[in-house]
Amino acid sequence: MELQPLLSPLISLAVNKTKDALVERICRMWGMDENRETLQQHLLAVQEMIADAQERAVTSPAVKGWMQKLEAAAHEAVDVLDEFQYEALRSDAIRQQPSASAKVIKVV
Repeated sequence: MELQPLLSPLISLAVNKTKDALVERICRMWGMDENRETLQQHLLAVQEMIADAQERAVTSPAVKGWMQKLEAAAHEAVDVLDEFQYEALRSDAIRQQPSASAKVIKVV
């Protein structure tokens, strides 16, 4: 199963999502901004190692296995960051809805 060609773009997607304003805001609200920053730094470090690892994966089953696990973890990270974006958008939508008292229509 050749997954490695997808790994670099997937890691880049995850890095970009950690920088997303919605993700930053919801992480701050939930007290997780430090975790988001740590994830971002780790993903950037992994991004730098991928090119070398892809070359080594051709001849090393251990590196290939590591990269497959990394790809699965990257998919999970993207999914979690997508959930954060969704939660931020949902929160915005709830705040923008008129309150119940504003919906009352005066009947004369």
